[in-house]
Amino acid sequence: MHRTLTLSFAVLALAAAGCRGSSGTSSSSGTTDGGDVDPLQQLEEDTGHSWSIRWRQELHTPALLEGRTAPMATTGGDAERAGRQFLLHYGALYAMKPGDDLVATDSGTDELGMTHARFQQQIGDVPVWGGELIAHFDTDGALVRVNGRYVPVPAPLPMAVKSADEARVLAVNGARAAYPTVSADAFTSQTPKLYVYPLSPTSMKLVWHVSLDAADDTQVMTLDAFVDAVDGSIVHLAETTEYLDGSGVGVTGDQESLVVAKDGASYILEDVTRGSPAARTYTANGTTRLPGTAVRSKDTMSWDTAGSAAGAAVDAHAFVAKTWDYYFKVHGRLGWDGKNKGVHATVHYGSKYDNAFFDGNQLVFGDGDGTDFSPFSGALDVVAHEFTHGVTYHTAKLGMEGENGALNEALSDIFGCFVEGNWQMGEGIYHPSGHAAALRDIANPHKSNNPATMSEYVQTTSDNGGVHINSTIVSHAAYLMAKTLPLATVEKVWYRALTRYLHSSADFRDAADATISAAHDLGGDTEAAVQDAWVKIGLIE
Repeated sequence: MHRTLTLSFAVLALAAAGCRGSSGTSSSSGTTDGGDVDPLQQLEEDTGHSWSIRWRQELHTPALLEGRTAPMATTGGDAERAGRQFLLHYGALYAMKPGDDLVATDSGTDELGMTHARFQQQIGDVPVWGGELIAHFDTDGALVRVNGRYVPVPAPLPMAVKSADEARVLAVNGARAAYPTVSADAFTSQTPKLYVYPLSPTSMKLVWHVSLDAADDTQVMTLDAFVDAVDGSIVHLAETTEYLDGSGVGVTGDQESLVVAKDGASYILEDVTRGSPAARTYTANGTTRLPGTAVRSKDTMSWDTAGSAAGAAVDAHAFVAKTWDYYFKVHGRLGWDGKNKGVHATVHYGSKYDNAFFDGNQLVFGDGDGTDFSPFSGALDVVAHEFTHGVTYHTAKLGMEGENGALNEALSDIFGCFVEGNWQMGEGIYHPSGHAAALRDIANPHKSNNPATMSEYVQTTSDNGGVHINSTIVSHAAYLMAKTLPLATVEKVWYRALTRYLHSSADFRDAADATISAAHDLGGDTEAAVQDAWVKIGLIE
């Protein structure tokens, strides 16, 4: 079977090359000029099937390509080879040039028997920031769908003048200037990596991407710095800390079952049944130092009993376990990384800190101010929201700016709702004037002063471009789906969209494509109901 499937594509590729004659180039060159032949027409002639395209207007490249080839791949390895060969062979559709390449980053066969392969766009050996394509193969091995974002790079790029070490220094200096209230020695950097960075569809720069962490007595945050590799200027600096921004349910004092571990003469909140290395809960003890110290007790039935936010560690530990179990039992996923790595969480962060966040490594929960906000770690949907940021970090890798960031926040809210079992966020911990109120009402976004449709999209420079404000447009679409479909089906649609179809630069329209494609894969009447939800919020017609 393996050889037959591979041979089928080889024959297809040779046939396509023969149709073009001498004007065509080999797939290894990364392009086909196609002569006077329209590349879509050529693809349809080669495969004997019609193909549809949704174009990404600003780039003039396909955002979604759908059709059917001959059987090519039923294993991850086949999908990587055949998918790359197909995309490079029909590179004219994506305005590829000699030197353009695609590098496989992930592949595998899912529970429906479909096989998927993700590819990072590269120019020579340098990856393109936000350039990613995903190839999807049906159960018979036929390539049926490609989605993602391919960025044509219009001109040769200069050689790097600044070194990686120089980029580190420049990135840290830029961050210090942008955040003067953070201690100068609080910034640390990770290993820089070269990227092609699109400033616009026609303007590209060679940059060093430097991930920064900042932690002092006032705050903890993560940053992405992009340093011009030629002149050393800061091209872009963005905070990427994935904050909850006020969602959750307060500490109620309920007794929770815990898995703990003996450590010397005492016990710690460590769960060896969920992850290796094991899940563990820490306390920052009112500081901003992470991860803090392990939560300890002499008594397995008594934990975190002192202070105004007593019990926060208990709830965090228990709710991490419940969210872990949700992802495993409902979706077959082992932890946020899918590889069984235990989740670490820190409670009692800062002084009266009104937020929770995922920093790329762990979950962090403040205790709230005690007036408008209760401790954030006592909320199942808060924990599920932040846990989902971890899932997104390890799958679609969405950012935290504009529509892309709003989609990231929407996904965390959607799965927070799935785990907790209602369509409100923040109704337990947010109680201004002593009355509970939802910070984000997913069923009725207007009730929480959030938009429900695309016509109400808020253009703003605050909140990283309104990521928490506009998220309800997408999450409300999920609610509308659940009004006409079984909740279990809606859960499968969104998980499949997140893990199989969404990509690092996805926007709302890409989310619609992703969920509609996922619904199509699942079959039945699912696709029509999912599409109708997006029509109702005004994203598609």
